[in-house]
Amino acid sequence: MKKIALGILLLCVAALQLPAQSRVTVNGTAALSTSYLWRGDRVTGLHAAPDIQFHIGNLTLENYSFLALDGSYKEIDLDVSYTIGDFTVHAADYFYRYSSYTFPENYFSWSKYDTTHIDELALVYESSAIPLIAKWFTFVWGDWIPNADGSRGKPSFSSYLELAAWHEFGNVCRGSLIAGASVFKGSYTNYTQNFMPIHLEARLNKSFELGAVKFPVSFSFVVNPYTLTCWTALSAGVSF
Repeated sequence: MKKIALGILLLCVAALQLPAQSRVTVNGTAALSTSYLWRGDRVTGLHAAPDIQFHIGNLTLENYSFLALDGSYKEIDLDVSYTIGDFTVHAADYFYRYSSYTFPENYFSWSKYDTTHIDELALVYESSAIPLIAKWFTFVWGDWIPNADGSRGKPSFSSYLELAAWHEFGNVCRGSLIAGASVFKGSYTNYTQNFMPIHLEARLNKSFELGAVKFPVSFSFVVNPYTLTCWTALSAGVSF
């Protein structure tokens, strides 16, 4: 229920700021990727990633998913965000399910004892003056510090800090460098480190246009200094 309360609160605050004549616009993307890489980890392999966004003034509602083609994993995410100048605040809910789980699937359960939802708050700063983005994410529900017997203990409030910079290479592509770290003793480091870099990434993006339709392509190389692992991902899609 915390996810619902957070979403409603942000929606109500944002709605008060919207002019009466605000027009709804819609954007969508459908992509295939060789790997789902998330904050220094590889969640699953070849997957589809549909994404749809509804924009009303500075308010954005987004629904996106990661669906493994072999059926081993699925994730359905909801995000509501509001932008003021260079800052955007997010409230997000992530529902995930591995095929190896033996307990029944229940999307509508937020019970501490059986939920597979994670709710998160985020603050994003995207500079309008220089090519720099800073992001802070904190789990507020769905991730707990394990007790000695393996049961779910206190909420972890696991947090992740990310900095990204990019450069446009003319009309060729955009190159980005991304660095992310686990902050506090969170799930990214098995609740053992107060601060630890977990995500170093080099990324190339290119979008081909055909009228109003775009065909984005990207390649990522990711290193996790904590787990001493590295991953690559190639993605291609269509968007409008």
